[in-house]
Amino acid sequence: MKNTILIKSAMILICTAALLFLNWLLFGIYVGRKLDLKDTYIASRDIPPRTKITESDLLCVRISGRYILDQTAADKDEIIGRYTDIQGKIPAGSPFYRSMLYDEKDLPDQAAAQLKKNQVSFSMEVDVAKLGSIIAGQRVDVYVTAKQTDTPLTGCLIRSARVIAVRDHKGISLESPESSGIPYLVELAINSSHLELLTLAKTAGDLQIYMSADAYDPDAEAVLDENSQITAWLTALKNGTPQS
Repeated sequence: MKNTILIKSAMILICTAALLFLNWLLFGIYVGRKLDLKDTYIASRDIPPRTKITESDLLCVRISGRYILDQTAADKDEIIGRYTDIQGKIPAGSPFYRSMLYDEKDLPDQAAAQLKKNQVSFSMEVDVAKLGSIIAGQRVDVYVTAKQTDTPLTGCLIRSARVIAVRDHKGISLESPESSGIPYLVELAINSSHLELLTLAKTAGDLQIYMSADAYDPDAEAVLDENSQITAWLTALKNGTPQS
């Protein structure tokens, strides 16, 4: 008799537990359908500006689909490997919006980020016809033709300057889908100590760039052509002793 009561009590407890579990499961399904729960990603930490996002920066959560905006990047393949905006961080717990994310080549200051120690960016307008197939990453030589000299004077001022960006008339990189595709400005990585001569060359001469002999050398960086007559002429002009 006692065993029968224990068995019945155990069965009641098991059935009650099963009903409670089934009720919880059905309630969860109902709530999930009602709220339209979806997986999305939020920042697992404060992500500083201009930071490459890795998988450890993501936290997967389930939230109601009504709270996921159209501009939210809900697929981690849209997020991992992208860069944050240069003007603001993504706070922990924040969703990732597409407007916050950039491919490396589309970063607003992508060119400046490529500068090495003691280098500055030097911009110059280019002749579309003479630019040829020069693109970012290649090396070019900067030639100067002097103005107002008794005899024509042309020579190389800078050799192996690295092209860090080619932009259209709106300043948009040609690599961007928003660009017109017509080159207008070229940005070069040059040694900061040569900036004064190049700036002077802009006003005292005409500048042209040509593909360098070491255009594809990854280790080549801009150097001053010390043996060029144009370098001597600009140096004398800078020092107040112009040569005719």
